[in-house]
Amino acid sequence: MVMKYGADMDEAELADFKKTYRAQVQEADRYLQSRKEFAEAGIRSYEDFLNIDRNNEKQGALHSKVMIEEKVDTFWELQERKRLIGFHDRKGAVLDAYKNHMDAKQQAHLEQSIKAGYYQVYSEVVMANFKDFIIPVAIAIMISIVLVVSPVFIKDRAGKMLELQYAAKKGRELYKTKAAAGLISAFVVITALLTVYFGFYARNHTSMFFEVPVHAMIGEFSWYDPTFLQYIALTVIAIYLLGFVFTLLAMAFSSIMPNYVSLIGIQIPFVFGMMMYGLSYLLTNIISLWMPQWVVPTSYSVMAVVAVIFIMLMWKREKKRDILMS
Repeated sequence: MVMKYGADMDEAELADFKKTYRAQVQEADRYLQSRKEFAEAGIRSYEDFLNIDRNNEKQGALHSKVMIEEKVDTFWELQERKRLIGFHDRKGAVLDAYKNHMDAKQQAHLEQSIKAGYYQVYSEVVMANFKDFIIPVAIAIMISIVLVVSPVFIKDRAGKMLELQYAAKKGRELYKTKAAAGLISAFVVITALLTVYFGFYARNHTSMFFEVPVHAMIGEFSWYDPTFLQYIALTVIAIYLLGFVFTLLAMAFSSIMPNYVSLIGIQIPFVFGMMMYGLSYLLTNIISLWMPQWVVPTSYSVMAVVAVIFIMLMWKREKKRDILMS
């Protein structure tokens, strides 16, 4: 479809798509009629194949043979073509149903998209697959960052090293070096893990969809109009931003918590809250029309400001800290 129709389909291309479907139905009919075992089981056409009796053991076995054992491409393609055609035939009703759950601004944006000729052409499977992939990746990265960065400050305090550090001029400024080291470590961890995980993702072979706009995938309504590749890049940028926010918070907590148990305990609500609620809004639905347009930029701004405030308070505290307080 991507090679034949490009990113969007007009009415003529949709008609050609349906024509191809009918031609493949005839191909499937010939395939079934050429196989004696299908005729004996009462399956003489693709329509019969679609309406087999699931309780009929012989018919069920033949269906599995075609779809699972032999994996005949024609039948897999027909299955998806039929679903896509069904969606297009009822798309008007589907869009009206969506509008009933939108506010005025969202409805206006959807109407504007429809007038611009945006057709939802492609299956939502590719986007759903990426979303299912990127959420666990983000969770793994956040947990890794917390584990790597958290000991930056508390380690020296637990080892009674602050007395020696604060006795020297360089030691008084060492917290800046530690903060820089924490941010660099976070960058290295994020980059390394993204490289590994996207290496696995590349095996899904979705590169042919990279130039397809997000709006062309079923169910994807967004405030903006990026391609699939640009959407992937946007989620990667979001992961880096979230990673740096958690890095700053982890270092700030590391500078004030008395021991490792309390350090881990104070971070659990932040990590758990982000895993359970935050990532779906701030990562996979980062441009979704279903959320008010201001939510994502405001959320990232607030998190960044809070993290910077925490680290600035930490720096101020370190400057005033007396050697006897450590």
